[in-house]
Amino acid sequence: MAADLEIDEDWRIRVQTLAEDLLSNLGYELVDIEFGPGEGSALLRLYIDREGGVNLDDCTHVSRMFGALLDVEDPIPGRYNLEISSPGLNRRLRRPKDFQTRIGETVKVTLLKPLDGRRRFKGVLLDCQESPLTVTIDVDGERFIVPLDETSKCNLVYDFNK
Repeated sequence: MAADLEIDEDWRIRVQTLAEDLLSNLGYELVDIEFGPGEGSALLRLYIDREGGVNLDDCTHVSRMFGALLDVEDPIPGRYNLEISSPGLNRRLRRPKDFQTRIGETVKVTLLKPLDGRRRFKGVLLDCQESPLTVTIDVDGERFIVPLDETSKCNLVYDFNK
């Protein structure tokens, strides 16, 4: 069954390269790729963005264009559904660029193992260093340097009061 497809790093890199090239030409940025089981077939989800954000028409346009490209290139074995989405208000942060452009904003970080006795941090992002890849977060006046290679999830926390 297609939902049982295992993630193969070679085709994941191929899909990412195809997506980044196409999106760049269309004026969008690839924010994230997810691949996993869905109902009846696997699900390939791309999160896209651009200056000013994306809307439903953008997602529809990219879905048609990228879907046609995937049909021609056929980088993924088996059946899957393609979904194009905005990263949303509570967007996931992964790359150094994601963090560097969000300095001063509130983030929520979950670690794989505890740091100073805790696994979850919610606070203001103060800094991002690339070597080693860490972020500095101010949690209620206390600063924590969090290694990003030990995180399970990092999200922007949208403040509806702003």
